[in-house]
Amino acid sequence: MKIIDRIILFIHHKNLSMRAFDSSINVGNGYTSKQSKSKASVGSDVLERIIDTYPELNPLWLITGKREMIIDIQTVDSEPTPLGNSIDKILEYKIERIVSRQLQTLSDKLDTFPSMEEIRKEIRENLNS
Repeated sequence: MKIIDRIILFIHHKNLSMRAFDSSINVGNGYTSKQSKSKASVGSDVLERIIDTYPELNPLWLITGKREMIIDIQTVDSEPTPLGNSIDKILEYKIERIVSRQLQTLSDKLDTFPSMEEIRKEIRENLNS
């Protein structure tokens, strides 16, 4: 199950329409529906807005599906908790994986480009033709 699927479950749990949910987290009308239909990823900025807007929503559940969907916000301290630390580590890990994949893709593309020497040689050949 992807994060967007858990967001939909939470919306149903709250008895909200997707439009009302989108409005509550300040995203464009239809954002959640579009992401759900295309099974697309949800941006970290949107995740932050969701967590800020709905403090009862367990961030660990939202990101990983582990533990309960709803947490008792009366027991949540203002100090970072081990749960918060693990969420930071999860996000950091996911970001590192994405960046690593993007760097590998870029590196693979760069390998296909000619070297400066090859470019110079081709220019000289074209000038001499």
